[in-house]
Amino acid sequence: MDNNRLWNLLCWNVRGLTDPGKWDRIHDKLDESACSLFCFQETKLEVCDLQFMHKFAPRRFDSFLFSPSNGASGGILVGWSSRTFLVVLIDSEIFALRLQVTSVHNAVVWNLITVYGRTREPGRTNFVA
Repeated sequence: MDNNRLWNLLCWNVRGLTDPGKWDRIHDKLDESACSLFCFQETKLEVCDLQFMHKFAPRRFDSFLFSPSNGASGGILVGWSSRTFLVVLIDSEIFALRLQVTSVHNAVVWNLITVYGRTREPGRTNFVA
């Protein structure tokens, strides 16, 4: 058994997932990167489900966790394949998702924290605090 498995992760400030004109480029980048897990920040989504996610993500991404946007900014989406990872939500906040990720192949466990916060007001003060 290969205990030295490597994974590719893609982290990206997508600056919104509501524009269908972006979906093909995002899909292509996810395929090109051969990533096993992606973290999208600034999704600008208030709701997300698997059907919507598959408008831009390849079918191998069959699991996700989501933190909705606050108005027209923010939002975090983490997607992965359940064949590769078991992911447990540790904590969800307006500006961050904290996850425990376990490899299905070799039981290696690691933590992932993905953060998105405003760099200007309004919202910067709350993010920094």
